[in-house]
Amino acid sequence: MKKIWFLSLLAVILVFPGVSWSLSITPATTPQWSGSVPNNPDAGDVATIVGYSGTFVEYYKQDLAGPETGSFASSYETEFFNTPTDPEDATITYISGSSLSGYSPLYLLVKDGKHDPIWYIFDLVALSWNGTDDIELTDFWVGKGAISHVALYGPTTMVPEPAILILLGLGLIGIAGMRKK
Repeated sequence: MKKIWFLSLLAVILVFPGVSWSLSITPATTPQWSGSVPNNPDAGDVATIVGYSGTFVEYYKQDLAGPETGSFASSYETEFFNTPTDPEDATITYISGSSLSGYSPLYLLVKDGKHDPIWYIFDLVALSWNGTDDIELTDFWVGKGAISHVALYGPTTMVPEPAILILLGLGLIGIAGMRKK
């Protein structure tokens, strides 16, 4: 049975070696927060809005007409779609280098500024984003406005995900079991 499972997994890896997956987000995607106050949320505002008691930093930000900024600016890029000045869609792509894989919590801000709600914030950990898959943003402010910028926020220090802690615990239990034998 194990051999069949292993061969099936190997076949999938060989058939789809470079498949790029994506996370699709629309204004209806949950979990999310949306609002108009503050008008231009920064890292501290995002932490407050989502109920995080620590300090957040801006990992990545792309303005429609500006440069990419943040500590992960060289790792991601954003392409805006529909029209050059009023995009309703965008794609955030991991290009190379350090990624946000394993960072938790992690939030995405999508902002317009002219229409209510002015912004949306999405919980990327709850949406199972792995830090390297594309994030496809579609249908934001259709026929009314544009995505003015996107940004990724999280804590100043990385908080381990529960799965990582479980694996560490299992490893320690395994080592203790081997020592006992």
